[in-house]
Amino acid sequence: MAPLNSGPENDGKLAESVYRPPDHSVVFIFSVSLFIACLIAGAVLAVKPIDVSVFGASVLVPVGTFAFALTFTATDVVSEVWGRRSALTLVFVGLAIRFLVLLLFVMGMAVDDRVPWVNQASIWSDENDRAFEFVLSGVNRANIAGMAAFGVSAVTDVLIYHFFKTRDLGKNRLWVRNNVSTIIAQIVNSMVFILVAFGGAVALASLASLIIGQVLFKAATAILDTPLVYLLRNIATRRKLLDFTG
Repeated sequence: MAPLNSGPENDGKLAESVYRPPDHSVVFIFSVSLFIACLIAGAVLAVKPIDVSVFGASVLVPVGTFAFALTFTATDVVSEVWGRRSALTLVFVGLAIRFLVLLLFVMGMAVDDRVPWVNQASIWSDENDRAFEFVLSGVNRANIAGMAAFGVSAVTDVLIYHFFKTRDLGKNRLWVRNNVSTIIAQIVNSMVFILVAFGGAVALASLASLIIGQVLFKAATAILDTPLVYLLRNIATRRKLLDFTG
């Protein structure tokens, strides 16, 4: 006997009920994807510093600063909806991915020199190879710096976030824990990252400018991403999109 309510007229509804992911799954996948994408993009883009004028003052900022800042948006959403354990798991998985990317970059630079049966392609010039290694060698240092800085700062962010979440339970202060935890973690991240990534390569004054620039731009991103944190939280928990409680 055919199952009740089966038939061609119900196939569309059945398929939708089977394959349409719930809102919280979409937000979780988006948050994890945002986290990993920005983590890797930030490592590559961090090689290039830019000079930004802030109220007439010149501040050096690595291009990857905005990408790194968005990783904290992702961990805050995961923290808010799925809890501390899931957020810390995301952080540790991210560190593993960063290490894998580092190994792949090292392989890309060394494979034609270290592996006997692999040679540089005829269409790839020595000039291309020097430019390639110049970028990736900087990326590898940035990766090492990023792993150290991110590991410390991301755990700091999650722990501070949940401290405030527990302390302010029922007081509608998501914006407080989102901003305070992120800004403190970003300060930690910037100091560790700049000192490891650029220490010894640039002057102390430039190091200070890079740290200040990162902190300013990451703090601004933390403030500006607050509505996005609310929006993703609301979608995941099936609240009204403009619900700013909690």
